[in-house]
Amino acid sequence: MRVVLLGAELEENLGLRYLASSLERDGHEAEIVGFDSEEELARAVEQVIAIDPEITGLSMVFTGRAREFCRLAGALREAGYTGHIIAGGHFASFNCERLLKDFPAFDSVALGEGEQIICSLARHLDEPGVVQGLAFRREDGSVQVNPSAGNPDDLDALPFPKRIKFHDYFGKPIASVLTSRGCWRDCAFCSINAWYKRGGGKKFRIRSIENIVAELSELYFNHGVRIFNFQDDNFFVPNAARALERFEALQDGLARKDFGPMAIAVKARPDSITRETIGVLDELGLFRVFLGVENASVHGLQGLHRQCELHTIYDSLQILNDFDIHVAFNLLMFEPDTVMDDILTNLRFIERHLDNPFNFCRAEAYAGTGLEDKLVREGRLLGDYFGFDYRLKDPRSEAFHHIANFAFFDRNFGDYGLHYFNMQVDFYFQLLRRFHPECLTQSLRAASRSFIKRTNLDTYELLSEIYDFVVAIDPADQLLIRAFAKEMRTRVDAHSQALYVEGERILRLIEGAYAQRGQGRAAAQLAQGEMPAFGCLAQPYAGIEQLEAAGTAQRPIPYPEFKRRLEEAAGS
Repeated sequence: MRVVLLGAELEENLGLRYLASSLERDGHEAEIVGFDSEEELARAVEQVIAIDPEITGLSMVFTGRAREFCRLAGALREAGYTGHIIAGGHFASFNCERLLKDFPAFDSVALGEGEQIICSLARHLDEPGVVQGLAFRREDGSVQVNPSAGNPDDLDALPFPKRIKFHDYFGKPIASVLTSRGCWRDCAFCSINAWYKRGGGKKFRIRSIENIVAELSELYFNHGVRIFNFQDDNFFVPNAARALERFEALQDGLARKDFGPMAIAVKARPDSITRETIGVLDELGLFRVFLGVENASVHGLQGLHRQCELHTIYDSLQILNDFDIHVAFNLLMFEPDTVMDDILTNLRFIERHLDNPFNFCRAEAYAGTGLEDKLVREGRLLGDYFGFDYRLKDPRSEAFHHIANFAFFDRNFGDYGLHYFNMQVDFYFQLLRRFHPECLTQSLRAASRSFIKRTNLDTYELLSEIYDFVVAIDPADQLLIRAFAKEMRTRVDAHSQALYVEGERILRLIEGAYAQRGQGRAAAQLAQGEMPAFGCLAQPYAGIEQLEAAGTAQRPIPYPEFKRRLEEAAGS
């Protein structure tokens, strides 16, 4: 049986790749078709019609793109496609009955992790009533929801995801990997957690170290992958001692396979971070951590049900910054009960952490979450299932959110948003430092770090102006608020454009340094350019050992050796 799977492909879509490999193991043909924006709708339809599959699966994870996928399903029908269209993912699962009633193009919706469901559907396409975890439309138009079999306990039993192509950075292919599924916390805003609970069975499951090492080995030795982007909702297990033991076992397993240099990126909660665990991950090649800070006020953390102490946020950032890696975070500055003191606390937090790229936004009320339930109970939920909305209870805080969201919309959410670009500059710098530290100069490091701080400082100063404006006005004066929001947007966009130009210049310097690799110190100097004010050239950034032999040419040293010498010097 032929199956086409459609979804976002801006980076490797592991969900689709796991579905594809499971289908192929069962003897079916599976093709993945990317659908990254509505501009690609006609091409996607053309590809599906050309393949003419019996089943077409749509990966409807995100609320923001749900209407696009509904239009895609409709366009497939208009083009004459008569096969079975199944939707899956967080949005589709929580809104299965609504989708099947409102959009006749869909035939069914998968209600949890999809490997077992799609394979069962392929075996029983003519009798969907026997497919566990499937919602489908009966012949009379009513919707039947079949009980779920539960999320699979044994992740090792799943085939490795189907690999098609790899993006690369500095000539190093990157692959996404999952070592676990689910999460062991219960945050009020998280649709990921709610989705795993809906699927039934264990909410958090992990793969064995042996299974992980086997997949990494295949990627490393057969496909040349050197950068591993671990997509786990939280790369850590609940207990710090167990996490350390797990990472040490992974390190030993990779060493036995003779892995060479590599770089890894992970996501983590602040209360997972310890100096010991990060030390092991650093030796493995850790270059990036996306840290789930979410909110810096005690009241805000409670409102989001983060179950995280404030001191762990500060401690985790200190530990990660001590290891000199790329650390980025998001602030859910606004939740239903935010007050101005919470906003001020978060502004002061930004002030204290200008070194790390960040973004900010409101906690959204996604289907199935505790936040949605709270707003429904309080009669505050607005909008529809394609985008629930709400107003902050405190009028001044709502005014602040209204202005900040409008003014910073492009900086926070645009395709070329400055906050994302800020992360990208540090991402590139840290990757080059991992693989080619000999290419970097201290002046290039200074330029990269300064750009991050300038961007963050600009955001902090503009948000502070909004704060001062809001505390001084009548929050009921909507004309004044809208006028100020438009003024601030003009200023934010102008500042963003100027900063973006500076960031692009730094990226060109980083790329230039990489292009000159292996050509000796003189080439690295030329890549960084002259320093006429000092009558000299910029010197390659080599770290503390440069102090030991100032003025002498040095050959590049491997990163692990660089770290060893740095630690010895720090301890002496």
